[in-house]
Parts: sequence; C-alpha cells; structure tokens
Amino acid sequence: MSLVTVTAAVPVLTIQLNRPRARNALSLELCDAIVEAFGQAAIHAEARVIVLSGAGPVFCSGADFAAVSGPKGVDFLPAFERMLEAVAAHPLPTIARIQGAALGGGLQLATVCDFRVSATDARLGIPSSRLGVVVNLENVERLVDLIGMARAREVLMTGSTYAGEDALRAGLVTKVCAPHEIERATERMALAIAERAPLSVQGAKRTIRAIAEEHSVRKLNPQAALEVDALVAEAYASDDLGEGIRAMTEKRAPDFKGS
Repeated sequence: MSLVTVTAAVPVLTIQLNRPRARNALSLELCDAIVEAFGQAAIHAEARVIVLSGAGPVFCSGADFAAVSGPKGVDFLPAFERMLEAVAAHPLPTIARIQGAALGGGLQLATVCDFRVSATDARLGIPSSRLGVVVNLENVERLVDLIGMARAREVLMTGSTYAGEDALRAGLVTKVCAPHEIERATERMALAIAERAPLSVQGAKRTIRAIAEEHSVRKLNPQAALEVDALVAEAYASDDLGEGIRAMTEKRAPDFKGS
C-alpha cells in the first residue's frame, strides 16, 4: 500500500498521508514519500492548489516513536526537515485539512502549509516538553512566524493542546468548522484561491518566504544556530526522551531527570 496517495480534481490536487492504522505517524519512509509526492506535483499542470490531508480519522499524530527513539532520532531529523522544506517551498498554495489531531511533527507539517482548516474537535499541539524533545531551530522559527513569540513559548514550554476556537485564537489554524463540514470547507477555500490569478498568488507566496529567509537565525547568527543544534542532539540522546516516550506509551506521568 502506498504511503501517500495523490488525487487530481482540477484545479485542486490532494496529497494524502496513508498510514491510517498508525494515525499517519511520520516515519522516515513516509517523510520521503511526501517529498516525492510534492516533487511530482508539477506534472499536474492545471493544478492551482494543493490540499494536504490524512487518511482515516487523524491528520497526523506526529513522529513515529520508532523513528525518534534514542540517538537515532537525530538521523530522522534530516528526512523530516527535507519533507517540511518540500512542502514549504512548493510554488503552489497549500492547505492542510486537519481532522482528529495534528500533534508534534504533525502540527509542524501543518504549519508549513499556507493555510490550515481544522475540525472543531481536532487537537493541535507540540508536546515536546512532555517527551523531552527540543524542537529544531527552523521549526521554532516557523512557529514564531505563525503565532508570535508569546504563543510559541506557551505551545512549546507547556506542551498544551488546542482545539476549535482556542486553536483559532492562538493563530494555529486559519479556519475551524464542524467535523462533518471539513471536507466541504476545505474545498471551498481551495476553489476560492484557485480562482485568483496564479502569478499573483504564487508571487505573494514566494515574496513572503523570501522575507522569512532573510531574517532566519541560521543566516544572521550562525553561532546561535549551532548552539541550538547541539541542544537538539543532546535531547535526542538523553535518558529523558526514552522516559518521555515510555510514559506516553504507558499513559502515565513521566519522571524526568534532566539528563
């Protein structure tokens, strides 16, 4: 079974994560499949908008624990970042259709889309502090660009989850709607964007991205970027990460030691 399915219904192209039994958790293989799907989207010359969705009841539950457990988690990061960059850099406007949950890497995947339509009962958050993970620099920058520093602190340090109007107020989503309306609401948004002048829409997207790139920490302060990279690697090699994953799997409170 393909890890990603692509459906063309001109002018909308739908790319769907297809690991429903794993709640569309991101494995290295799924990350690579998403990169390939976005790379091949250009063959659909009449497509104007891409909708990113998840098969089954959940958009994306985050990274597959098997992919991030222990020091090998650092090996997952390059594939994860390649995937996010493939989505963020695609010239067509993108909409994440979020049902069920977008957690951790799942929310980071939704964040790199231009728009996010969420069901009112979907849960969104980045529970990195509940697991013992340090989110990498590029994804913190994307989150800050989206919701601002104060909200980013709340999301990352508390590990809170948001749903419905709370997610909308936090700036995590563009629109919320009842679960039974999410497909139609996403379609309406996609078709409205598709009716606009393609050069104008794509030009706006590229210009906004260029501004963000110009202000990136990795470009402006390479030493600070290296320090963050070291913190990310330290967290992935820590005993706390293993404890965080065990605690979440066993549905209990973690006992973090700070090492």
